[in-house]
Amino acid sequence: MKFIQNGQFALYVEKILSGKDYYRDYINQKIDSNQFYNAMKSDESLADVAGFHEYNYKHISLMPPDDKMPAEKIIGYLVNNNIIKSSENMYDGFDEYRKWIRENYDHGENVTFIYPEDEKLLYAVAKLTQPKNVFIGGSYYGYFIIWAMKTIKENNGKVVLSDVDGEVCELAKKNFDKLGFGDITEVCCENAEILLKNRTEPIDMLILDATGRHDDPRPEYRGKRIYGALLREAKHLLSKGSVIVIHNMEPENPEMKMLVDELRSINAVGENYDTYNGLGVYILV
Repeated sequence: MKFIQNGQFALYVEKILSGKDYYRDYINQKIDSNQFYNAMKSDESLADVAGFHEYNYKHISLMPPDDKMPAEKIIGYLVNNNIIKSSENMYDGFDEYRKWIRENYDHGENVTFIYPEDEKLLYAVAKLTQPKNVFIGGSYYGYFIIWAMKTIKENNGKVVLSDVDGEVCELAKKNFDKLGFGDITEVCCENAEILLKNRTEPIDMLILDATGRHDDPRPEYRGKRIYGALLREAKHLLSKGSVIVIHNMEPENPEMKMLVDELRSINAVGENYDTYNGLGVYILV
């Protein structure tokens, strides 16, 4: 998939669609998601364009026309329910930080499906909750967690990243060192469930973005079912106020049943937003 501009599928999509009237209408909220989907599907010029097919049409049409929308909905819910005190200043410094990251982050030969709304949400959640001890299961080459790094570093915090792919772990280390975050990160090329099971240090932000092997002998670790298994392993490390950020959050998906049950069992309250990826933020109360 080397056709992806700068490793970000979102930027590639934007480049392909930017000249389309229906795309501009969607961004300007003149048409809705269904109309956007149907317009892409009927656009014959996309027929031979890499990355544009039925599966992606459906998911691309879920991207919000304004990248603030998921953060506004999710954080608004948390503020309205007195779980977070305020949403004030949650985007402070974001535009400059985004420009710097996009100009300097090395994606190597990898493609990331972290979308602009994912970047903005994680930045804002970190800004509001001020985490110091962060763990991410399924870190890939670090492009999702980087959006929380600025706040974590300002807090003299630490991030533990877990991924079983050695190549992406090395690329993550390279990026963190280059960008000045090497001193606050520990990149572990290990299964997240093992790290969580053996960990004793508390976690105040847990990020779930792993995908289990579909041939794993343990059914609960296959695909996105692994989220529930990882949360189960992390429960002893979480306490009131701990934040759980979930990428690819689809609460109605049967694969998420164990995750939803575990969230309920630890009294984690939050909200989700149905984007290309699906996003969820929950806080223990």
